[in-house]
Amino acid sequence: MIRLYIKEPLAKNQEISLSERQSHYIQNVMRLKENDHLLLFNGTDGEWETCISKVQKKSVALKILSQTKPQESGSDVWLLFSPLKPKRQEILEEKATELGVSCLWPIRCDRTSMPKINLEKMEAHVVEAAEQCGRLSLPALKPLTSLPDLLKGWDYSRLLLFGDETLMSPSLGKIEISPQKSYAFLIGPEGGFTKKELTLLRSHPQTQGVTLNPHILRAETAALAGIAYLQINLRP
Repeated sequence: MIRLYIKEPLAKNQEISLSERQSHYIQNVMRLKENDHLLLFNGTDGEWETCISKVQKKSVALKILSQTKPQESGSDVWLLFSPLKPKRQEILEEKATELGVSCLWPIRCDRTSMPKINLEKMEAHVVEAAEQCGRLSLPALKPLTSLPDLLKGWDYSRLLLFGDETLMSPSLGKIEISPQKSYAFLIGPEGGFTKKELTLLRSHPQTQGVTLNPHILRAETAALAGIAYLQINLRP
C-alpha cells in the first residue's frame, strides 16, 4: 500500500487534504481513485490507514480510518558527513534513512569539495526513503557546520566515532558498543581529514577514531558500513 509522509496531526475519522504535489502523485502517477486506500505517517502519531474521500483537479481529500502501527522510538544513531557530490549524497541520505539514523548532519572540513548544502533537497530525499522503507519518522536534519564549531558545542553524553584513514586507530569491531550509550559516526571528505583536523579530533574527550577496512573506501561506503555496524550492535 502507498505510504505518504505529512506534517499534520493524525487521528481516527480526521479529514486530511493532501498537498498539490502529493495530490498530483496520487492521481496522475499512482492512478488512485475515490475509496482507494493508502497509509499516512507524520513522525509522531504512528501510521494510519486512510481512504480517499474526494478527488478534484488539483487536490485529494482523505478520511483517516484506523491506526496500523503505533509510533516507535527507534535507535538514536547520528550520521555526520562531509557534503558529497549530489548523486552520491542522495544515495547516502537514502540509505542512511533506510538504516534508521535519527540525525543527518553535514560537516564542513578543510578538504570538503561541496561548500553548500540544500536542506530542502535533503528533506525530500529522506521523506521519499522513509515512505518506501516503512519508517515511522524522519531523521533530523542539521545545517552545515564547521568541524571546529561542531567539537566546541559537542554534547558530552554522546560518543563521536570518526573514520580514521591513517589506520592508526582500532577497528570499529574492537570498540565496545553499549545500548545504554548514544553514538554519532563522522566520515570525512574525499582525501580524508587533514593532520590539523585529526589532532583536533583526537584531543577531544568524547571522540574515538576507528578504522573500517584496510582498503580506501568512498565516503558513502564508509558511512553506511559504520552505521550498519552500530545499528546491528545496538539492536535489542
